[in-house]
Amino acid sequence: MNSKIDLVIPWVDGNDPEWQVLKNTYMESENLREIGDPGIRYQSWDNLQYIFRGIEKYMPWVNQVFFVTWGHLPAWLNTDCKNLVIVKHKDYIPAEYLPTFNSNVIEMNYFRISELSENFILFNDDLFPIAPIAEEYYFQEDLPCEEAVETHFALKGEMTQQLLYAFINNMLILNRNFDKHEVVKKNWHKWFNPVYEERVERNMAMRYWNNFESFVYPHEAKPIKKSVLKEIWKKEYKALDCASRNRVRTYSDVTQQLISMWQICKGGFVPHKCKGKFFEVDAENCREIALLIKNHQYPLLSLNEKNINDFDLVREVITNALEEILPEKSVFEK
Repeated sequence: MNSKIDLVIPWVDGNDPEWQVLKNTYMESENLREIGDPGIRYQSWDNLQYIFRGIEKYMPWVNQVFFVTWGHLPAWLNTDCKNLVIVKHKDYIPAEYLPTFNSNVIEMNYFRISELSENFILFNDDLFPIAPIAEEYYFQEDLPCEEAVETHFALKGEMTQQLLYAFINNMLILNRNFDKHEVVKKNWHKWFNPVYEERVERNMAMRYWNNFESFVYPHEAKPIKKSVLKEIWKKEYKALDCASRNRVRTYSDVTQQLISMWQICKGGFVPHKCKGKFFEVDAENCREIALLIKNHQYPLLSLNEKNINDFDLVREVITNALEEILPEKSVFEK
């Protein structure tokens, strides 16, 4: 493929005292209430460098890495690297949405980064490339590779789980812009594609439903077309403008999942099955996960943490495994 493919990583240093003061000031002055457990999200694993090493080693075709940050930077980051573009929130997010402490706002405004390529990969700071990944895994024939598999929306969990409400918002927006039966009829070969293996049965079971209920959405790096995100903003400006004014995660948020689902409903995608793996790391499974890392079991691992009692031990086990397979500094490091 001739088109350039950039990669975007958002990052927050939750231990930055200046950032903490700014956030606490707005939380108090605007009487904001953050849904979920921000303490877990901002817990520092000190392993970001292994993501950059993995990108360089296993995804060498990536054009440039856009590192999106409030302003703080890791001490080890090589800011002179020609493959690195540092983007501060104020560089692309409109002033009326700033400051923001909401990852959904940060991601849903990426189309405003002028230097970012039309085809880009939406990455996160909990995704680790640990085996070779071809660019065709993300884009083929200038189209994003997507898993068009429907599923039931599981209404379970705590009322404080913000993502439940955000997913509902996503589906409301999607269903008022697309007729499910027309979408599936137009691209039936993409919806009932054997590449999905047993998951195609879900589409068979839900083919008579009048509206989309939900989609299978693995926590992976996602291929995004910049023009599609622009289109969503053009058609749903009111909803996205409202969501972008949420300084912290809350009930009216819209998430990046909407972009992938929109790409699928437009029909401009290549069917594929995700090969990455998601784990919630804790003291019980960290050694098992470390072994998977050392054996390069999956091309991409997503490592999220639970409420870990022995956090230092778990961090050490995972870090040692990453160091074993990625011991050499990348061009992104000093």
